[in-house]
Amino acid sequence: MIRMPLNGHDLAQAGNLRVLLVDEIAVLRDGLRVSLGSEAGIEVVGAARSVPEALRIAVQTQPQLVVSDLQIGGQSLAELVAGLGRVGCSARVLVLTSQAGEEHMRVAMQAGARAYLLKDDGYAELLEALRVVGSGRRFFSDSVESRILSQYAERVAARFAVAAAPITPREREVLALIGAGEPNKVIAKNLHLSVKTVEKHRSNLMRKLGLHNTAAVTAYAIRQGLVGQAQAAASR
Repeated sequence: MIRMPLNGHDLAQAGNLRVLLVDEIAVLRDGLRVSLGSEAGIEVVGAARSVPEALRIAVQTQPQLVVSDLQIGGQSLAELVAGLGRVGCSARVLVLTSQAGEEHMRVAMQAGARAYLLKDDGYAELLEALRVVGSGRRFFSDSVESRILSQYAERVAARFAVAAAPITPREREVLALIGAGEPNKVIAKNLHLSVKTVEKHRSNLMRKLGLHNTAAVTAYAIRQGLVGQAQAAASR
């Protein structure tokens, strides 16, 4: 789990953490209200099914924490956060949702959320999130962090796969020799090409791969396992 550094001035006040629950699903609201209400150090001050209702409760109870879904009664989390600010409530917002995508989390963070959890995460993680955010830090559940890292890895892999597709066999030979550290003159001699042609191949490779210097091209060739092919290319 990711926890951001603690800010001394941001610590929660002593006493119970005052929590407001916001969700369209009644069984979830009611279940959490009962469960959290029985926890030491936590006081559930209300449960709302819409943004207007949540704002009315917030004005009356001044919660420290608000646990909310991304969409509430046709309104967004950003509208809830903005509304809390308008009514003078400085509660920190935790997202509890079924939406696991990276883009959903980015939207939530941009709206001002301090934590992101999924509804199929364990109850113990929600308790930890409340206490972590109540003490001034940020919290992302293990499942959220894992999904984000997985999506990032897939995106990087796809980028390299798409980039590698248009490379011609001759460009691949040039790339292997660049990865082996050979200068243009040596590459031209080994592949029976002119230096100008090698320079053109090098330029095309950098454009196709989205790389901007020789060091980046060399690193790419090494990652792709092409350096071992340099000797074979040179002997042709």
